Amino acid sequence: MNRALGLFALLCSLAAHGEPSEAQLQQAVIEGRVKPFHEVMAAAAHLPGRVLRVDLSEQDGLWLYELRMIDRENSVIKVGYRADTLEMVWLKGHHLEHLFIPPAPVAE
Repeated sequence: MNRALGLFALLCSLAAHGEPSEAQLQQAVIEGRVKPFHEVMAAAAHLPGRVLRVDLSEQDGLWLYELRMIDRENSVIKVGYRADTLEMVWLKGHHLEHLFIPPAPVAE
């Protein structure tokens, strides 16, 4: 995804939820409190699934990325990452074991 397009999508999502302004977000990135969008997408690439939506929020000075994904079993999962370190802090969804067990080989 083009970096500008990704940032635009993120900002549109933030604006829809009454979240921080573009200037506040840019300042948080400059100060290292928020990693850029492409870095959270790279972190999410390690999970088996597709990203459907990304939200960024700030509470009490801590920024969190929340990703909504669909896994290979077509289950929606939510993943929370600290925006400053991209450390996964929570994972929510049904049948999460599918994320960690490789698919069985197809018999021929």
